[in-house]
Amino acid sequence: MKIKTLFLLLLCQMFIMTNVLAQNIQERDSIQYRIKQVENSLSPIVRIAGKPLWNIEERMQDYNLAGLSIAVINDFQVEWAKGYGVTNVETKTKVNTETVFQAASMSKTVNAVALLKIADKQNISLDSNINSLLTSWKFPYNESINNEGITLRQLLSHTAGLSTHGFGGYKNSKDLPSIIEILEGVKPANSEKVLPIIPPNQEFKYSGGGTMLSQLILSDIQNSSYEAFVEENIFQPLQMNSSFYSVELDKYPDQIACGHLDNGKVLKNKYNIYPESAAAGLWVTPTELAKLLIDIQLSLANKNSMLLSNYSAEQMITPTLKNEVSALGTFIENHNGEKYAQHSGANKAFRAKYYFGTSCGKGVVVMVNGTNTEIIEEIIRSVAIVYDWPGFELYESSDETILTESNLTNYIGTYSLDNRNLQIILEDGVLVAQERKKWRANLIPATETSFIVENVRPQATVEFINDENGKVTKLLMQQGEHYEWLKTE
Repeated sequence: MKIKTLFLLLLCQMFIMTNVLAQNIQERDSIQYRIKQVENSLSPIVRIAGKPLWNIEERMQDYNLAGLSIAVINDFQVEWAKGYGVTNVETKTKVNTETVFQAASMSKTVNAVALLKIADKQNISLDSNINSLLTSWKFPYNESINNEGITLRQLLSHTAGLSTHGFGGYKNSKDLPSIIEILEGVKPANSEKVLPIIPPNQEFKYSGGGTMLSQLILSDIQNSSYEAFVEENIFQPLQMNSSFYSVELDKYPDQIACGHLDNGKVLKNKYNIYPESAAAGLWVTPTELAKLLIDIQLSLANKNSMLLSNYSAEQMITPTLKNEVSALGTFIENHNGEKYAQHSGANKAFRAKYYFGTSCGKGVVVMVNGTNTEIIEEIIRSVAIVYDWPGFELYESSDETILTESNLTNYIGTYSLDNRNLQIILEDGVLVAQERKKWRANLIPATETSFIVENVRPQATVEFINDENGKVTKLLMQQGEHYEWLKTE
């Protein structure tokens, strides 16, 4: 009897352990588990081994951020979406998944889809001279700069060589400028005239002004308002029922995010208005923007896309210039052979960013009603790790790397590659890399000789190489490919 009883007890324990194990596996596979993992896995670009990761709501407090909304894409669908914080620190209204935020420059992705859809349907070439497409107004070429004209493809990829980086918006809806007034830089427009400043198709030059030219082209081709075309041809098919543009004043809902300044206070006018619809004027929820991104992913996978042909979707993720990352309404990154598309947005008191795989069916959209961008990058890293995005690396230091200024001084100098010069300087104990008038970024130490280039896309790492005498002679930069920069001074 004792042996039989003992045997039954062992069977019972095994049954309980099996059930517990099954429950643990099921819990790890559940969406709620992954949400908790994402919420508690925010990290710096280089994680320090043994140090705890960050919680999303605690980080919002650290950054004095009022509200945040997120939508996570997994296996070509929105797996979950969630809001955090408040739409307005004064009213304390909670952010939820229906809260609309300003997409800012992410509007340019919607614009690219709209024009590619027209190109698909009407057989319009992206490489046509834009003045052959414009009817209400003609672009004033400078023959010394634009002797061959500029194209729609160049406008969408910021390679047309145009001025007017971005737009500041307007405090209210009184006396909003027309598209042509914006392009000509005349009152009531508060932005500069859109002009050619460098020859087209030679280098990347971000231009919201160029995007506004593409908006006018769409309106001229369709003989309708830009906003009405997007509503009918993008929002309605994808059931983006909450999405609208700044100038559509009758569509503003009660549940809307208000912009907040660095000090955490809400804007007095709650939000600026952007008549530059294609460049900056979209209001949207992360879930609804994710629907559009998923449709692009489906088209790239030759699945049931509602908007674009596979050819146009491929055009959208193909950089226009060699060795550049700017494609049509997107920026492209390569992570160990896996291609991702992304775009960020920054309007007054709003920030946002999306990131999606071009073949893996994964992605994320993050939108905030404040000025902080660090938390957006931290969330993207968290989602990438929790959802095991292919190609993404986890940068981790075995111990917190503390380098003295005397250590860092060894790396100061100018490094050359072909006709380019990269300067490494030391500011307030931090190494900084810069190509003058092009880009500048802090170097975050991973080891004594290797660094992560902060906030540069595609993600880059730098390793300093010494000769047999311990003298720094070059640096190796990995940014999709390996580049060797020789120290010249």
